[in-house]
Amino acid sequence: MLFAVLLGLLAVLVLVWTVLAQALALAPVGWWGPLLQDVTSQGLVLVLGSLRDGLGVWNVVLALVGVAAAAGVRALSRRRRAGSVLIGLSVAATLVAAGTYTALVVTVARDGGGLHPFLPVSPVPVAAPGPDRTVEFGAPGGTPLLADLYLPQPGGGPAPVLVRVHGGGFVQGSRGPSPYNRFLADNGYAVVDVDYRLATEQVHNWDTQVGDVGCALTWVGTAGPALGLDTSRVGIFGESAGGNLAVNAAYLDRAGTLAPTCGDRATLPRVRAVAGMYPAVDLTATEPFSAIGRQVGAAYIGGSPEQFPQRYAFTDSITHARPDSPPTLVVQGSADHLVPAAPVARFTAAIADLGVPTRYLQLPGLEHGAGDALGTVTPGTELQRAALLSWFDRWVR
Repeated sequence: MLFAVLLGLLAVLVLVWTVLAQALALAPVGWWGPLLQDVTSQGLVLVLGSLRDGLGVWNVVLALVGVAAAAGVRALSRRRRAGSVLIGLSVAATLVAAGTYTALVVTVARDGGGLHPFLPVSPVPVAAPGPDRTVEFGAPGGTPLLADLYLPQPGGGPAPVLVRVHGGGFVQGSRGPSPYNRFLADNGYAVVDVDYRLATEQVHNWDTQVGDVGCALTWVGTAGPALGLDTSRVGIFGESAGGNLAVNAAYLDRAGTLAPTCGDRATLPRVRAVAGMYPAVDLTATEPFSAIGRQVGAAYIGGSPEQFPQRYAFTDSITHARPDSPPTLVVQGSADHLVPAAPVARFTAAIADLGVPTRYLQLPGLEHGAGDALGTVTPGTELQRAALLSWFDRWVR
Protein backbone atom coordinates (compact mmCIF):
# COMPACT_ATOMS: atom_id res chain seq x y z
CA MET A 1 0.00 0.00 0.00
CA LEU A 2 2.83 2.41 0.88
CA PHE A 3 4.47 1.62 -2.46
CA ALA A 4 1.26 2.52 -4.26
CA VAL A 5 1.11 5.83 -2.39
CA LEU A 6 4.70 6.64 -3.36
CA LEU A 7 3.99 5.75 -6.99
CA GLY A 8 0.93 7.96 -6.89
CA LEU A 9 2.91 10.86 -5.49
CA LEU A 10 5.56 10.41 -8.21
CA ALA A 11 2.90 10.27 -10.93
CA VAL A 12 1.20 13.43 -9.67
CA LEU A 13 4.46 15.36 -9.33
CA VAL A 14 5.55 14.41 -12.86
CA LEU A 15 2.11 15.28 -14.20
CA VAL A 16 2.16 18.71 -12.54
CA TRP A 17 5.66 19.40 -13.89
CA THR A 18 4.79 18.31 -17.42
CA VAL A 19 1.55 20.28 -17.55
CA LEU A 20 3.13 23.45 -16.17
CA ALA A 21 6.25 23.19 -18.35
CA GLN A 22 4.23 22.63 -21.51
CA ALA A 23 1.75 25.37 -20.63
CA LEU A 24 4.66 27.83 -20.40
CA ALA A 25 5.82 26.69 -23.82
CA LEU A 26 2.45 26.74 -25.58
CA ALA A 27 0.37 29.53 -24.04
CA PRO A 28 0.91 33.06 -25.44
CA VAL A 29 3.42 34.98 -23.33
CA GLY A 30 0.82 37.65 -22.61
CA TRP A 31 -1.37 35.15 -20.78
CA TRP A 32 1.23 35.05 -18.03
CA GLY A 33 1.14 38.82 -17.58
CA PRO A 34 0.07 38.88 -13.90
CA LEU A 35 2.90 36.52 -12.92
CA LEU A 36 5.40 38.65 -14.82
CA GLN A 37 4.59 41.72 -12.71
CA ASP A 38 6.26 40.28 -9.61
CA VAL A 39 9.99 39.60 -9.47
CA THR A 40 9.64 36.33 -7.56
CA SER A 41 6.93 34.80 -9.72
CA GLN A 42 8.58 35.97 -12.94
CA GLY A 43 11.85 34.48 -11.75
CA LEU A 44 10.08 31.19 -11.10
CA VAL A 45 8.59 31.24 -14.61
CA LEU A 46 12.05 31.82 -16.09
CA VAL A 47 13.63 29.06 -14.01
CA LEU A 48 10.94 26.54 -14.93
CA GLY A 49 11.15 27.42 -18.61
CA SER A 50 14.93 27.23 -18.64
CA LEU A 51 14.88 23.89 -16.81
CA ARG A 52 12.38 22.50 -19.35
CA ASP A 53 14.50 23.71 -22.27
CA GLY A 54 17.72 22.37 -20.77
CA LEU A 55 16.17 18.93 -20.21
CA GLY A 56 15.11 18.67 -23.85
CA VAL A 57 14.12 15.11 -24.73
CA TRP A 58 14.32 14.15 -21.05
CA ASN A 59 11.01 15.94 -20.56
CA VAL A 60 9.44 13.19 -22.67
CA VAL A 61 11.33 10.50 -20.76
CA LEU A 62 10.17 11.96 -17.47
CA ALA A 63 6.58 12.10 -18.70
CA LEU A 64 6.80 8.41 -19.65
CA VAL A 65 8.04 7.66 -16.13
CA GLY A 66 4.89 9.39 -14.90
CA VAL A 67 2.74 7.15 -17.12
CA ALA A 68 4.50 4.06 -15.75
CA ALA A 69 4.00 5.29 -12.18
CA ALA A 70 0.29 5.90 -12.86
CA ALA A 71 -0.04 2.41 -14.30
CA GLY A 72 1.57 1.04 -11.15
CA VAL A 73 -0.93 2.93 -9.02
CA ARG A 74 -3.82 1.43 -10.96
CA ALA A 75 -2.41 -2.08 -10.63
CA LEU A 76 -1.69 -1.84 -6.90
CA SER A 77 -4.47 0.38 -5.65
CA ARG A 78 -8.06 -0.52 -4.94
CA ARG A 79 -9.10 2.79 -6.49
CA ARG A 80 -8.76 1.58 -10.04
CA ARG A 81 -10.95 4.32 -11.45
CA ALA A 82 -8.74 7.02 -9.96
CA GLY A 83 -5.72 5.16 -11.33
CA SER A 84 -7.28 5.09 -14.79
CA VAL A 85 -7.91 8.82 -14.68
CA LEU A 86 -4.28 9.41 -13.64
CA ILE A 87 -3.06 7.21 -16.49
CA GLY A 88 -5.20 9.12 -18.99
CA LEU A 89 -3.95 12.50 -17.82
CA SER A 90 -0.34 11.30 -17.81
CA VAL A 91 -0.61 9.90 -21.33
CA ALA A 92 -2.15 13.15 -22.58
CA ALA A 93 0.62 15.20 -20.97
CA THR A 94 3.24 12.90 -22.48
CA LEU A 95 1.77 13.34 -25.96
CA VAL A 96 1.86 17.13 -25.55
CA ALA A 97 5.48 17.04 -24.35
CA ALA A 98 6.46 14.80 -27.26
CA GLY A 99 4.61 17.06 -29.68
CA THR A 100 6.29 20.29 -28.55
CA TYR A 101 9.70 18.63 -28.56
CA THR A 102 9.10 17.21 -32.04
CA ALA A 103 8.12 20.66 -33.30
CA LEU A 104 11.40 22.02 -31.94
CA VAL A 105 13.47 19.23 -33.50
CA VAL A 106 11.78 19.75 -36.88
CA THR A 107 12.31 23.52 -36.73
CA VAL A 108 15.98 23.10 -35.88
CA ALA A 109 16.48 20.67 -38.77
CA ARG A 110 14.57 22.93 -41.18
CA ASP A 111 16.64 25.97 -40.23
CA GLY A 112 20.00 24.28 -40.71
CA GLY A 113 20.84 23.03 -37.24
CA GLY A 114 20.77 19.34 -38.14
CA LEU A 115 18.47 16.58 -36.97
CA HIS A 116 18.87 16.04 -33.21
CA PRO A 117 15.97 14.00 -31.83
CA PHE A 118 17.75 12.84 -28.64
CA LEU A 119 19.35 15.86 -27.01
CA PRO A 120 20.73 16.44 -24.51
CA VAL A 121 22.41 13.06 -24.28
CA SER A 122 22.65 13.60 -20.53
CA PRO A 123 20.39 15.89 -18.49
CA VAL A 124 23.43 16.85 -16.39
CA PRO A 125 25.23 20.00 -17.57
CA VAL A 126 28.70 19.46 -18.98
CA ALA A 127 31.39 22.02 -18.19
CA ALA A 128 32.41 23.95 -21.29
CA PRO A 129 36.15 24.09 -22.08
CA GLY A 130 37.99 27.10 -20.69
CA PRO A 131 40.03 29.72 -22.55
CA ASP A 132 43.58 29.49 -23.84
CA ARG A 133 44.58 32.68 -22.08
CA THR A 134 43.16 35.74 -20.32
CA VAL A 135 44.24 39.32 -20.98
CA GLU A 136 43.47 42.78 -19.65
CA PHE A 137 42.24 44.84 -22.58
CA GLY A 138 41.71 48.14 -20.79
CA ALA A 139 40.94 49.92 -17.54
CA PRO A 140 38.33 52.61 -18.22
CA GLY A 141 37.64 54.68 -15.13
CA GLY A 142 40.33 52.68 -13.33
CA THR A 143 38.39 49.40 -13.58
CA PRO A 144 40.45 46.61 -15.19
CA LEU A 145 38.48 44.77 -17.87
CA LEU A 146 39.47 41.25 -18.86
CA ALA A 147 38.93 39.11 -21.92
CA ASP A 148 39.27 35.35 -22.41
CA LEU A 149 40.85 34.21 -25.65
CA TYR A 150 39.81 30.99 -27.38
CA LEU A 151 42.26 30.35 -30.18
CA PRO A 152 42.04 28.04 -33.19
CA GLN A 153 44.70 25.50 -34.00
CA PRO A 154 47.84 27.26 -35.28
CA GLY A 155 49.07 26.94 -38.80
CA GLY A 156 46.27 28.45 -40.82
CA GLY A 157 47.54 32.04 -40.88
CA PRO A 158 45.90 34.98 -39.11
CA ALA A 159 42.50 33.95 -37.76
CA PRO A 160 39.23 35.85 -38.18
CA VAL A 161 38.03 37.32 -34.89
CA LEU A 162 34.69 37.06 -33.10
CA VAL A 163 34.10 39.22 -30.02
CA ARG A 164 31.56 37.73 -27.61
CA VAL A 165 29.58 39.93 -25.18
CA HIS A 166 27.96 38.13 -22.24
CA GLY A 167 24.40 38.64 -21.01
CA GLY A 168 23.04 39.30 -17.54
CA GLY A 169 20.56 42.16 -17.83
CA PHE A 170 23.37 44.76 -17.89
CA VAL A 171 23.71 44.31 -14.11
CA GLN A 172 25.32 40.89 -13.67
CA GLY A 173 27.20 38.14 -15.48
CA SER A 174 30.74 37.93 -16.75
CA ARG A 175 32.82 36.45 -19.50
CA GLY A 176 33.13 32.70 -19.18
CA PRO A 177 32.85 29.39 -20.98
CA SER A 178 29.77 29.14 -23.17
CA PRO A 179 28.48 26.56 -25.65
CA TYR A 180 29.85 28.74 -28.45
CA ASN A 181 33.36 29.91 -27.61
CA ARG A 182 35.32 26.69 -28.07
CA PHE A 183 32.98 25.51 -30.82
CA LEU A 184 33.77 28.60 -32.88
CA ALA A 185 37.48 28.36 -32.10
CA ASP A 186 37.49 24.74 -33.25
CA ASN A 187 36.01 26.00 -36.51
CA GLY A 188 38.81 28.45 -37.18
CA TYR A 189 37.83 31.63 -35.32
CA ALA A 190 39.66 33.45 -32.55
CA VAL A 191 37.00 34.24 -29.94
CA VAL A 192 37.55 37.21 -27.62
CA ASP A 193 35.09 36.89 -24.73
CA VAL A 194 34.93 40.26 -22.98
CA ASP A 195 33.77 41.83 -19.76
CA TYR A 196 32.26 45.30 -19.35
CA ARG A 197 31.43 47.45 -16.35
CA LEU A 198 28.08 46.43 -14.87
CA ALA A 199 25.31 48.79 -13.85
CA THR A 200 24.30 49.23 -10.21
CA GLU A 201 21.64 51.14 -8.31
CA GLN A 202 24.16 53.97 -8.03
CA VAL A 203 25.81 53.77 -11.47
CA HIS A 204 23.50 53.92 -14.49
CA ASN A 205 26.01 53.31 -17.25
CA TRP A 206 23.59 53.11 -20.19
CA ASP A 207 25.91 55.39 -22.14
CA THR A 208 29.25 53.66 -21.48
CA GLN A 209 28.70 49.88 -21.57
CA VAL A 210 28.71 49.88 -25.36
CA GLY A 211 31.86 52.00 -25.14
CA ASP A 212 33.47 49.28 -23.01
CA VAL A 213 32.76 46.87 -25.85
CA GLY A 214 34.38 49.46 -28.10
CA CYS A 215 37.35 49.44 -25.72
CA ALA A 216 37.69 45.70 -26.36
CA LEU A 217 37.51 46.31 -30.10
CA THR A 218 40.37 48.83 -29.93
CA TRP A 219 42.43 46.17 -28.13
CA VAL A 220 41.68 43.75 -30.97
CA GLY A 221 42.78 46.40 -33.43
CA THR A 222 46.08 47.09 -31.68
CA ALA A 223 47.13 43.84 -29.96
CA GLY A 224 45.41 41.40 -32.29
CA PRO A 225 48.01 41.16 -35.09
CA ALA A 226 50.78 40.10 -32.70
CA LEU A 227 48.53 37.29 -31.44
CA GLY A 228 47.72 35.99 -34.91
CA LEU A 229 44.35 37.72 -35.20
CA ASP A 230 43.19 39.09 -38.54
CA THR A 231 41.79 42.50 -37.64
CA SER A 232 40.36 42.95 -41.13
CA ARG A 233 37.90 40.11 -40.44
CA VAL A 234 35.98 40.89 -37.26
CA GLY A 235 32.48 39.92 -36.13
CA ILE A 236 30.68 40.30 -32.83
CA PHE A 237 27.93 38.39 -31.04
CA GLY A 238 26.21 38.31 -27.67
CA GLU A 239 23.34 36.92 -25.68
CA SER A 240 20.45 38.85 -24.10
CA ALA A 241 21.88 42.16 -22.80
CA GLY A 242 25.10 41.19 -24.55
CA GLY A 243 23.11 40.88 -27.76
CA ASN A 244 21.98 44.48 -27.34
CA LEU A 245 25.54 45.67 -26.75
CA ALA A 246 26.91 43.61 -29.63
CA VAL A 247 24.35 44.96 -32.10
CA ASN A 248 24.75 48.55 -30.91
CA ALA A 249 28.55 48.37 -30.98
CA ALA A 250 28.49 46.94 -34.49
CA TYR A 251 26.04 49.55 -35.77
CA LEU A 252 27.85 52.47 -34.12
CA ASP A 253 31.19 51.16 -35.38
CA ARG A 254 29.89 51.04 -38.95
CA ALA A 255 28.44 54.55 -38.60
CA GLY A 256 31.74 55.89 -37.25
CA THR A 257 30.11 57.04 -34.00
CA LEU A 258 31.26 54.36 -31.54
CA ALA A 259 33.02 56.05 -28.63
CA PRO A 260 35.37 53.50 -27.01
CA THR A 261 36.04 54.08 -23.32
CA CYS A 262 39.72 53.23 -23.79
CA GLY A 263 42.19 52.99 -26.60
CA ASP A 264 42.39 55.00 -29.79
CA ARG A 265 39.21 55.32 -31.81
CA ALA A 266 41.33 55.22 -34.96
CA THR A 267 42.29 51.61 -34.16
CA LEU A 268 38.69 50.33 -34.16
CA PRO A 269 38.39 47.46 -36.64
CA ARG A 270 35.49 47.42 -39.07
CA VAL A 271 32.87 45.00 -37.75
CA ARG A 272 31.71 42.91 -40.69
CA ALA A 273 28.73 41.14 -39.11
CA VAL A 274 26.84 40.79 -35.84
CA ALA A 275 24.65 38.17 -34.17
CA GLY A 276 22.32 38.49 -31.20
CA MET A 277 20.82 35.56 -29.36
CA TYR A 278 17.55 36.48 -27.62
CA PRO A 279 18.84 40.08 -27.67
CA ALA A 280 17.30 42.92 -25.65
CA VAL A 281 17.30 45.25 -28.67
CA ASP A 282 14.21 47.26 -27.63
CA LEU A 283 14.40 48.27 -23.98
CA THR A 284 11.67 50.87 -24.48
CA ALA A 285 9.26 47.98 -25.11
CA THR A 286 10.68 45.41 -22.70
CA GLU A 287 11.18 47.63 -19.62
CA PRO A 288 7.45 48.00 -18.86
CA PHE A 289 6.74 44.40 -19.87
CA SER A 290 7.76 42.80 -16.57
CA ALA A 291 8.98 43.32 -13.02
CA ILE A 292 12.53 42.24 -13.83
CA GLY A 293 12.47 44.51 -16.88
CA ARG A 294 11.63 47.46 -14.65
CA GLN A 295 14.42 46.49 -12.25
CA VAL A 296 16.89 46.42 -15.14
CA GLY A 297 15.63 49.77 -16.41
CA ALA A 298 16.03 51.35 -12.98
CA ALA A 299 19.61 50.12 -12.59
CA TYR A 300 20.92 50.40 -16.14
CA ILE A 301 19.14 53.55 -17.30
CA GLY A 302 17.94 55.14 -14.07
CA GLY A 303 14.19 54.92 -14.51
CA SER A 304 11.38 54.34 -16.96
CA PRO A 305 11.07 55.23 -20.66
CA GLU A 306 8.67 58.03 -19.68
CA GLN A 307 11.32 59.53 -17.41
CA PHE A 308 14.28 59.11 -19.76
CA PRO A 309 13.10 58.75 -23.35
CA GLN A 310 16.44 59.90 -24.83
CA ARG A 311 18.43 57.42 -22.76
CA TYR A 312 16.18 54.59 -23.87
CA ALA A 313 16.41 55.75 -27.47
CA PHE A 314 20.20 55.46 -27.26
CA THR A 315 19.99 51.89 -25.99
CA ASP A 316 17.37 50.83 -28.57
CA SER A 317 19.22 49.24 -31.46
CA ILE A 318 16.93 50.57 -34.19
CA THR A 319 18.16 54.08 -33.34
CA HIS A 320 21.58 53.23 -34.75
CA ALA A 321 20.49 51.14 -37.74
CA ARG A 322 21.30 52.35 -41.26
CA PRO A 323 21.11 50.74 -44.68
CA ASP A 324 24.85 49.99 -44.46
CA SER A 325 24.70 48.50 -40.93
CA PRO A 326 26.47 45.12 -40.64
CA PRO A 327 24.57 41.97 -41.59
CA THR A 328 22.55 40.92 -38.54
CA LEU A 329 21.51 37.47 -37.30
CA VAL A 330 18.91 37.16 -34.51
CA VAL A 331 17.86 33.94 -32.75
CA GLN A 332 15.13 33.77 -30.10
CA GLY A 333 12.66 31.47 -28.40
CA SER A 334 8.98 32.13 -29.00
CA ALA A 335 8.10 31.67 -25.30
CA ASP A 336 10.58 34.20 -23.90
CA HIS A 337 9.15 35.63 -20.66
CA LEU A 338 11.95 38.18 -20.18
CA VAL A 339 12.69 39.60 -23.65
CA PRO A 340 9.41 38.96 -25.49
CA ALA A 341 9.68 37.85 -29.09
CA ALA A 342 7.34 40.45 -30.59
CA PRO A 343 9.56 43.57 -30.18
CA VAL A 344 12.61 41.62 -31.35
CA ALA A 345 10.75 40.41 -34.44
CA ARG A 346 9.65 44.00 -35.15
CA PHE A 347 13.26 45.15 -34.92
CA THR A 348 14.49 42.54 -37.38
CA ALA A 349 11.67 43.41 -39.78
CA ALA A 350 12.60 47.10 -39.51
CA ILE A 351 16.29 46.58 -40.29
CA ALA A 352 15.40 44.26 -43.15
CA ASP A 353 13.21 47.06 -44.55
CA LEU A 354 16.25 49.34 -44.37
CA GLY A 355 18.14 46.89 -46.57
CA VAL A 356 20.36 45.36 -43.87
CA PRO A 357 21.08 41.67 -44.66
CA THR A 358 19.07 39.98 -41.94
CA ARG A 359 18.25 36.50 -40.70
CA TYR A 360 15.69 35.92 -37.95
CA LEU A 361 15.22 32.49 -36.39
CA GLN A 362 12.52 31.78 -33.82
CA LEU A 363 12.56 28.52 -31.87
CA PRO A 364 9.07 27.29 -30.91
CA GLY A 365 8.25 27.09 -27.22
CA LEU A 366 11.69 28.03 -25.88
CA GLU A 367 12.30 30.34 -22.94
CA HIS A 368 14.87 33.12 -22.59
CA GLY A 369 18.16 31.39 -23.32
CA ALA A 370 16.72 29.48 -26.28
CA GLY A 371 17.85 26.18 -24.82
CA ASP A 372 21.38 27.02 -23.70
CA ALA A 373 20.76 28.36 -20.19
CA LEU A 374 21.56 25.14 -18.26
CA GLY A 375 24.78 24.23 -20.03
CA THR A 376 23.37 21.11 -21.64
CA VAL A 377 23.62 20.72 -25.42
CA THR A 378 20.04 20.90 -26.70
CA PRO A 379 18.55 21.21 -30.19
CA GLY A 380 18.36 24.96 -29.52
CA THR A 381 22.08 25.01 -28.77
CA GLU A 382 22.83 23.10 -31.97
CA LEU A 383 20.78 25.53 -34.07
CA GLN A 384 22.49 28.55 -32.52
CA ARG A 385 25.90 27.00 -33.13
CA ALA A 386 25.07 26.21 -36.75
CA ALA A 387 23.49 29.62 -37.33
CA LEU A 388 26.46 31.50 -35.86
CA LEU A 389 28.95 29.49 -37.86
CA SER A 390 27.12 29.82 -41.18
CA TRP A 391 26.47 33.53 -40.62
CA PHE A 392 30.07 34.40 -39.79
CA ASP A 393 31.41 32.08 -42.47
CA ARG A 394 29.33 34.03 -44.97
CA TRP A 395 30.08 37.56 -43.82
CA VAL A 396 33.36 37.46 -41.84
CA ARG A 397 35.54 34.59 -43.01
